[in-house]
Amino acid sequence: MDDEGFLAQQFEANRPHLRAVAYRILGNTQDVDDALQDAWLRLSTSKADQIENLTGWLTTVVARICLNTLRTRQRRPAQSIDDSFAGVDRLVDHNALAPDEQVVLADSMGLALLIVLEMLSPAERISFVLHDMFSVTFDEIAEILGKSSEACRQLASRARRRVRTAEDPAADPQRQRDVVDAFLIASRNGDFQSLLSLLSPDVELVADAAAVAIGAPERKDGPFDVATRFSGGAQSARIALLDGLAGLVWARGSKPKVAFDFTVVAGQVTRIDMIGDEDVLSEMNIEYLRREKTL
Repeated sequence: MDDEGFLAQQFEANRPHLRAVAYRILGNTQDVDDALQDAWLRLSTSKADQIENLTGWLTTVVARICLNTLRTRQRRPAQSIDDSFAGVDRLVDHNALAPDEQVVLADSMGLALLIVLEMLSPAERISFVLHDMFSVTFDEIAEILGKSSEACRQLASRARRRVRTAEDPAADPQRQRDVVDAFLIASRNGDFQSLLSLLSPDVELVADAAAVAIGAPERKDGPFDVATRFSGGAQSARIALLDGLAGLVWARGSKPKVAFDFTVVAGQVTRIDMIGDEDVLSEMNIEYLRREKTL
């Protein structure tokens, strides 16, 4: 067998894994086929004898191709939510998958998850899929995305929370907004008891390194400590949609400095993430809900 034949054999051996990676990132069999074809072309023109871990190398290549595809999708004319959801059902072409791939797909990529993944930013989707589904390290993901390992960890964590929230049948975006709005009013007014009523018994406040560097506490646990931290504060915070879910933003001028990402379950705040990392903030679609004076 010549070198090209051996390389083709190795690629075919990795195809099921690569197809699974690409499908979970892209959710579209046509784009998956294009990504694998592109990966094969890159492999066939590379110095394959210098690749120590072929599976790892191919996984990285496919992930980068998928990232470019996702970014291209973002630049296309926007569709309505109804159109996007209707299209998701057509993305799943089970007949195009081998029987073993259909089993894997049924286990991990139902329609509901596909819809949620479509709502994530490209970097969130890459971080979540590669780490949570394929155990790729954040150091490796950082090289693919061109971001810090800590930023990739936060992106995956945020994506994970959004997936869990979307999978909760009781989740209601309007209810989340009402809770965050009430939280902001109670904070500004120093209404400690109202703050306590909005916080779950196991609520946690977690700040990333960038937020800590400008004065945020690294962590607070429990309703008393979290309410104490916010009571009388948040005077310059603004309520905003963070990728479609209500949260708060503190900005200087028009530049967001810290986003307060709320997780709301059964009408109570269970977690607040204070995000100051510019790499993570840059991936958020921030839409302010009211015009207010900012610093």
